[in-house]
Amino acid sequence: MLRLIVPFAVVVGLATITGAAHAVQQPDPTDATFLSPTSGEGEGARLLAQGLTGKGVAVDVRASSQEALDSIGTLGDATLFVTAPGLVHPAYLERFAALPPRVRVVLVAPRENELRKAGLDVPVSGPRWTAAAPAPGCAADFAGAAGPAAALRWRYDAAEYAPLTCYDGGLTEFRAGGFAEITLVGAVDPFRNDRADEHGNRALAVGLLSRSPRLVWLDLHEREPAPLIPPEPSTGQGSDPGDYNADQGSTGDGDRDDEPAEEPTGTPPTGENEGGGTEGDGTVAGSPLAQAFPPSVWATLALLVLAAVALALASARRLGTPVAEPLPVQVRTAETVRGLGGLYRRARARGTSLATVQSAARTRLADHFDLPPGTPVDELAARVAAYTALPEDDVRHLLGGGVEDSDAELVRAATAVQDLVRSVTGQQNWQQAPDEGNVT
Repeated sequence: MLRLIVPFAVVVGLATITGAAHAVQQPDPTDATFLSPTSGEGEGARLLAQGLTGKGVAVDVRASSQEALDSIGTLGDATLFVTAPGLVHPAYLERFAALPPRVRVVLVAPRENELRKAGLDVPVSGPRWTAAAPAPGCAADFAGAAGPAAALRWRYDAAEYAPLTCYDGGLTEFRAGGFAEITLVGAVDPFRNDRADEHGNRALAVGLLSRSPRLVWLDLHEREPAPLIPPEPSTGQGSDPGDYNADQGSTGDGDRDDEPAEEPTGTPPTGENEGGGTEGDGTVAGSPLAQAFPPSVWATLALLVLAAVALALASARRLGTPVAEPLPVQVRTAETVRGLGGLYRRARARGTSLATVQSAARTRLADHFDLPPGTPVDELAARVAAYTALPEDDVRHLLGGGVEDSDAELVRAATAVQDLVRSVTGQQNWQQAPDEGNVT
């Protein structure tokens, strides 16, 4: 049984350790250096910020979603760069998706439940073990200039919104209901310092974020609390963030002197399912254990289980302890004795070897004195001592005692047992049994 279990246990252990190590090495959005425009660490994004500044883009770093929305409300055309959508409160995600058309929102590696909370119905598949770098596969200028880039770890299917799809679904752009243009990037690699020079990552990140003269960089590293009060309407071009207050039924104050921007054609959904909860809440897929390892680890474990079942079926054996079966051929008694002796010698089982000799001696002596099989050693020793006039303790030790851990002591003890049997039974050839050479 152990020979069946141990190989699979080793494989499972290695797969688990590999998955855990891979999960630990993944960048943590709660780390202060994660995609930070001021961090020179590997997972920081200082090189990206410098590249954007070099192209004349005004980078405005904000530490909360409300500050980012306030900044967007005072700007003209702008890009909102959200590096950690999973840390943004759902109320702000919904408001990001409802920004006016003059704003472009770039979300880095959002999960499906985060998109639903933002009111976006976009199926997500993944993640891959590592980010892939496929060819652009689209006509976008920023993608064509970058060429292959590591943007595919999560894949987005935004077919409902007639999207622009690049990098085999790893980068998707669309406009939902006349609101802001949404850009989903399926990996953090293009924005990191230590991945900037791989493939076309640097060119993709800079080209993607430099299409507006201003960039609001949401540098968030802890989960946001819910907004305390609805934000007040603010002025600015188009339908600014303060105007979106659908839950209260208001659209902002009064008329504007400047030309109004394009009105939204619909209201994003709330991101809740029919049961009133968001995707991933209370489900197996949303549990911490399921999210601790990538799907490939669970798939590997399932395949190992199936392989174990297939091996058991192929071997036509039960999953349990070995069972006694009749020998397929006749084996000579002497060959069996020599075979067992060789095994005992290889295993250094001197005590077991002597116990085998003692057991045979007790059987012969009990038969000689017409005692029933299994007669206790003490009773048998008393009969033998009375017959041979030997001390009963010595006889008891010969028939049931142990042996020191040496070959010489084993030979001495086995010889003494044989001599005792010969002296009692008068059979001088006991060392070579009467059935020697016969088959059994």
